[in-house]
Amino acid sequence: MMANGKVTKKRGEGVSDGAYLEWIADLKRRYRRTQIKAAVAVNSAMLEFYWSLGKDISGKYPGKKRNLGFFDNLSSDLCLGIKNPVGLSARNLRYSLAFYQLYSYLQQVVADNWVADLMKIPWGHHIVIIGKSKGNRDKALFYVRKTIENGWSRADLQVAIGDRLYEKTGKALTNFSGTLPAPDGYLAKELIKNEYSFALTETVDENNEREVEKALVRNITRTLTELGGGFAYVGHQVRVNVGGEDFWPDLIFYHLKSRRYLVIELKAVNFKPEHIGQLGFYMVAVDRQLKNEWDAPTVGLVLCRDGNRTVVEYALSVTDRPMGVAKYRLTQSAPKELSSMKRAVARLGAVVDETIADAERQIADARKGTGK
Repeated sequence: MMANGKVTKKRGEGVSDGAYLEWIADLKRRYRRTQIKAAVAVNSAMLEFYWSLGKDISGKYPGKKRNLGFFDNLSSDLCLGIKNPVGLSARNLRYSLAFYQLYSYLQQVVADNWVADLMKIPWGHHIVIIGKSKGNRDKALFYVRKTIENGWSRADLQVAIGDRLYEKTGKALTNFSGTLPAPDGYLAKELIKNEYSFALTETVDENNEREVEKALVRNITRTLTELGGGFAYVGHQVRVNVGGEDFWPDLIFYHLKSRRYLVIELKAVNFKPEHIGQLGFYMVAVDRQLKNEWDAPTVGLVLCRDGNRTVVEYALSVTDRPMGVAKYRLTQSAPKELSSMKRAVARLGAVVDETIADAERQIADARKGTGK
């Protein structure tokens, strides 16, 4: 066909539109999967190279044999004769050694295939984790595991590290070790942080529990993000009827991976022992009215403004229900639209700065050329 002097093709000639479009959609899905597989394969191959390089450096050139210019010289020698070398900077070579030294002991841990798991996240993520872990293997593996579980981007990872997620997670006061079987108790404890920081887009009366609860629900996406990956929102003030009377647990969530309910009692005051009894009652109601036989034991969490550690420990010791106590604080965060505008302004500022810098360089080069 001719249109305005140009040859045009009729879409899907000889094929019904519906079947053709469905085929195109399927091809696109297959193509994207291939792209992802290719990217994963390339990433894995590069990580295996960095791992082997780190191993070589560690074995052939231990600390005493590496002079100050070792990595710069190694980078230059490696890049020599390679067209468009990528990833062979002295900085990357230093990180390859740190990468191997940090995780090499995992090869001795037969029960966990952690070395293979390390290959699942991009090298840029590893650089962030290595730099922030400062040799702390547990901390590094924590962020590797969370990145894999949650599919974090590098920005997400940096936010989690900046928020001290490792220091907070699993550090809450709980009685899980005495109320849950050993493996399950450890996994459940990983779900609970010792402090939560909820970013709200509005101002609320922090002394009014109901206002705080409603604000958390209105900002449910932010609330779920702060709780951690894998949580689904079940409800706020969910009605449970016990003996003909209605009761209303504050917040109920469900953790998809561990397949268990989390019941939260929010208290806009410091912790009091009676909070344990109220939470335990709601947990029994959830177990009997919501929990399925395939679900793991329900866990509970008292979120309060603060608490005396000894009082909390005493209170938790007198119940056989798995629960913990954590602090929370509220912060105000700019609405998404305003945040987007701020990012746009920041990007524009960066472009302006770069343009000015380019102009200054051109002027400087011109002056050199004229001898002025």
